[in-house]
Amino acid sequence: VKANVSTVAVATSSQNRPTMCSQESPIGKRSIRALYAGVTGPLLTIGIIQSLNFAIYDSFRRVLYQRQIQSEDSDGFICNSQPDDYLHYDNLSNVALASFVSGAATSVITSPIAIVKTKQQIMVWGFRKAIRETYQSGMNGRPQPLNGLRNFYTGFGVHFFCDSFGRSLYMFTYELLKRKLAQVKCGEQSPHSNRISTQNLSLPERMICASSAGVTCWAFIFPADVIRSKLYAKSLNAQSSLTTLDGIKLARQMVREQGFRSLYRGMAITVARAGPVAAVVLPVYDSVLAWVSS
Repeated sequence: VKANVSTVAVATSSQNRPTMCSQESPIGKRSIRALYAGVTGPLLTIGIIQSLNFAIYDSFRRVLYQRQIQSEDSDGFICNSQPDDYLHYDNLSNVALASFVSGAATSVITSPIAIVKTKQQIMVWGFRKAIRETYQSGMNGRPQPLNGLRNFYTGFGVHFFCDSFGRSLYMFTYELLKRKLAQVKCGEQSPHSNRISTQNLSLPERMICASSAGVTCWAFIFPADVIRSKLYAKSLNAQSSLTTLDGIKLARQMVREQGFRSLYRGMAITVARAGPVAAVVLPVYDSVLAWVSS
């Protein structure tokens, strides 16, 4: 639904593909099954991608914490340290940097998945057809393997921004809210209040923090996500792969012609999804990591 709302004004190719806003468009022929268009790619890869994302994030966060404690003066707060201290006592800048790196690393994998999924949702294509059409786009019957692969990285700079900066804000906000909540619960106002552990937070409290982080993240990156979706839709017509610069030009055109509101079309649907999803994913990550660490 979000992909179609975001790209509602984008026209598809004139070759047997009517405009998206016409009554004969794929949107006008939606069925319940069509609402699940594009589910195949994410369903097959979400476990691997999330595992890789969290693995990179956690590993890099450990490394940053080791450097942090080496640079700090030795005091009573870092004596008798535990293996999981980095989860509670590292600087929030470590969290932001580690999550940025993990999002950036996995963006190379998630870009093709996002493009194929969006095209499936817009055109109600099958998984294989979306991959084939994306690969063959702009070839004009001539085999061009390099250009075919490049099509899976349309507007990659915009996608990179969403995955790296978005992930960074996502995890940063989650950890910040957890620590602030832990401070409030302990009533600790000492100079070392940042040493309060978050492990005693209840599951509902973690879910509230996670949901807030998800909403905050999407509110920040949503304009970029709209541009990303529109680039993917425009690539259905394009004779060459669209670039990040094309995304910037598209954003300027949208603001000039439709105002800033156009960059937030479909945000309500996204926020309604982001909160509950984050409320499940992040507390589960915390629980599993605590279990593995013990």
